[in-house]
Amino acid sequence: MKKLFQIISFVQYCFVAKHRKGFGIHSPFVFHLLNRVFFEKEAYYCYKVIESVRQQFLANHQKIYLTDYGTGGKRTKTIAEIAHKTIKSRKYAQLLFRLVNSNHSQQILELGTSLGISTMYLASANLKSNVVTIEGDSALCDLAKKTFYSNNFQNITVIEGNLDFVLEDVVSKMDTLDFVFFDANHTQVATLKYFSICLAKINKNTIFVFDDIHWSADMQRAWYQIAEHPAVRLSIDIFGMGIVWFDTDLMKQQYIVAF
Repeated sequence: MKKLFQIISFVQYCFVAKHRKGFGIHSPFVFHLLNRVFFEKEAYYCYKVIESVRQQFLANHQKIYLTDYGTGGKRTKTIAEIAHKTIKSRKYAQLLFRLVNSNHSQQILELGTSLGISTMYLASANLKSNVVTIEGDSALCDLAKKTFYSNNFQNITVIEGNLDFVLEDVVSKMDTLDFVFFDANHTQVATLKYFSICLAKINKNTIFVFDDIHWSADMQRAWYQIAEHPAVRLSIDIFGMGIVWFDTDLMKQQYIVAF
C-alpha cells in the first residue's frame, strides 16, 4: 500500500509541480533561491570527494549488525544494501550543501546519520561550522565516525541515541539552529514532535529540511501541518524533500517546484 501511495503521490506531484528555475515566480527571494541554489550547476570542490565515498559504500559487501529498536533484535545487512536504501541521491544530497551554503549556516543539526554522506555535505560548506548528527544505531555511528575521521572532517559531532530520548537535551545545549535536516523516524507524530523541539532554537535565517515528505500518507500529513505552521513563512515541496524558511520579512508562501 505504501508503494502504491508513493506512485500516486509522484504522479500528482508531476501534474502540479511548476516554477522550474523561477519561471512564474514574483518573489525576488524565491527566484534567487531557485536559480542560485536549487538549480545551481557548479561542481563544488567537495562533490567529487564525497561521491567517491558513496561509491566505496555501494561496492562494500561487508556485513554489519543493525539493531531493530522495535523488537530489540539484530539484523544483518551489507554496507552496500544500507547505502542503496538510505543514502540520499546525489541531486538531493548536493542540494543540502547548497542550502547550507546559502544561509552561511554555523550551527547545523542532522536527525539520522546513517552512513554519513549527507552529514559530510552539510559539513563541507563551512569547515568551521558545528555539525551535530544523531544516530540510534551503534554500528552505523561507529562506521560514520571512521568515515568522517578518514576524510578529515573535524567539525562533525556524532551522538548515539534514540531521538525520542536525546533530541531535547541536544537542542537545549545549542544556542541556535541555523539548519536542521530531519531524516529519521518517518511518522507524523515523531516528525511533528522533532519539529516542535527544534522550533525553539530557530532564528530569522534558519532553514529546516524534511526528508521523504511523500513517503507515506502519515508523512505527507506531517508536511502539510508544518507548511501551514504560523512560524513558517516559506515552504518549497520538491517531492523527495520539503524545505521551510522562517524569515518574518517574507510573505506566507507555499510552492511545489519541479526539481
